[in-house]
Amino acid sequence: MPASSQTDTEPGKSQAETALTPTAQNASIPEPAASQESKRQPASAAPAVQQAPATQQSSPRQPPATNHQPHAAQAAPESQTSGQGRAASPSPSPYPSPSPAAAVTTTAGDPAAGRLVFRKCQACHSIEAGKNMLGPSLAGVIGRKAGTEPNYNYSPAMKGADIVWNAQTLDRYLKDPASVVPGNKMPFPGLKTDHDRADVIAFLAASSGAATAPTTQQAPSPAPTPPPPVSQAPQTVTGADIGYVADAKYTLRSGIAEGRMVYIGVGGAIDGKVNPVLTAVEGQVVQLTLINGEGAEHDVVFPDQDAKSPRVTGKGASTTIAFRAARSGDFVYYCSVPGHRLAGMEGQFIVTPRAAPQTVVEADISREPGDLPPPIGKRDPQTVRVDLLSVEVEGRLAEGTTFGYWTFNGKVPGPFIRVRVGDTVEIHLKNSADSAMIHSVDFHAATGPGGGAASLQVDPGGEKSMTWKALVPGLFVYHCATPMVAEHIANGMYGMILVEPEGGLPPVDHEFYVMQGEIYSDIPYGQHGSAEFSVEKLLDERPEYFVFNG
Repeated sequence: MPASSQTDTEPGKSQAETALTPTAQNASIPEPAASQESKRQPASAAPAVQQAPATQQSSPRQPPATNHQPHAAQAAPESQTSGQGRAASPSPSPYPSPSPAAAVTTTAGDPAAGRLVFRKCQACHSIEAGKNMLGPSLAGVIGRKAGTEPNYNYSPAMKGADIVWNAQTLDRYLKDPASVVPGNKMPFPGLKTDHDRADVIAFLAASSGAATAPTTQQAPSPAPTPPPPVSQAPQTVTGADIGYVADAKYTLRSGIAEGRMVYIGVGGAIDGKVNPVLTAVEGQVVQLTLINGEGAEHDVVFPDQDAKSPRVTGKGASTTIAFRAARSGDFVYYCSVPGHRLAGMEGQFIVTPRAAPQTVVEADISREPGDLPPPIGKRDPQTVRVDLLSVEVEGRLAEGTTFGYWTFNGKVPGPFIRVRVGDTVEIHLKNSADSAMIHSVDFHAATGPGGGAASLQVDPGGEKSMTWKALVPGLFVYHCATPMVAEHIANGMYGMILVEPEGGLPPVDHEFYVMQGEIYSDIPYGQHGSAEFSVEKLLDERPEYFVFNG
């Protein structure tokens, strides 16, 4: 494969059916490519900041490339009208209102991992500009003052918070929203792990930066002294696309050591080493910068990976290439200028095989229809204890497809509960410490506000209990009643409770417990992969799956 190089510069869900026979039925990397050369002074050979490309010249056979993956340290893009790129002038932005582009540099999380964390938020928030849902749009949230997104009805607490959202303020708020802005209406306990917060902030920052970077550009102004060295975008496209995120980065400098021409490692574990051993994992993108250290013409070639840099001439000149390590094995790299390889410019490049992909663990969340307690029959009223555990799991939805279920006791539907009229029901609800959401339970058989939901809103890792008396016989649904209630139900948090009459029910041959549910997945029916909940489809009442018992 060709190398690339660049210059260094409640919604009807519980249509529950319980058959009490016969009495009742109730988230790739694009191939990088680009090249150019530029001369540097020796003191400015090492790259400092990478600048994103805006417009680029390309050969007639190649379309202009764009960088699809924003880097944490990228500057705002700048139009290039000649063969030379220039660094954008920094734009002042007084604290505490940093520009969105600048705010991107403050996060250290992984935007790709943050996209997965954002699943916990997407039922209420969108990253599409102007698209307010239960919560305000988070497009461009970095640098925005709290309570100012147009056309959204904020709580008085949020309007008066006087907070500008940046990496630090978002981190504090996401850790414990209720304590940072008391009285705000977001029913979310917060993200309790540092890496989850860092990742989702990086995701929001990347989204904000991509949307707002063009608005922060300024025309470069002449300066009496040369600007500090920057790693600029390539002007000549030699491959399909220059957008990439490097997995392994190396810098080599040509030089003389031990009486021969050599490559000398710069920075990291290879610093100062002669013809250092370079390593990568099969499939990784490798970025290598070559600096001319003594003035002679040089390049670097990885023949087994079909990668070759442009030649650099003159002390301080440099070039950067990027390629994918397509094959595993023990290979070499060398200078292809005649005689230089024999003179000593050759090193080892080891590519280790890619690890076997991990098998996706998918929980079996489907409850067997025969999984229900026996009839109560005739007995005196008593106290019945019911223990419920809310668990969020990745469960099997269909062949090759999983879904993020929210469950009572790890199954859909939740356990079948059986009591008789006059019983006192003692409910204990525990929310798993691994849960991302607050969970609760609302019993339609209970007489009281919200079926007990007001008393049973449980944070992750917490436990609450309540008692109520079964007064009316019948078959009733119970479900989670934490906002957004429809989302919690659609994701699997529902079940049935049977309140038998005083004398019990007539005997039957068999009893079955079956409930229908709808799955509102973001991917179409039949598509394989990990499906996420789609609030848009729920609001449009367009489920992708109709299921029985999960």
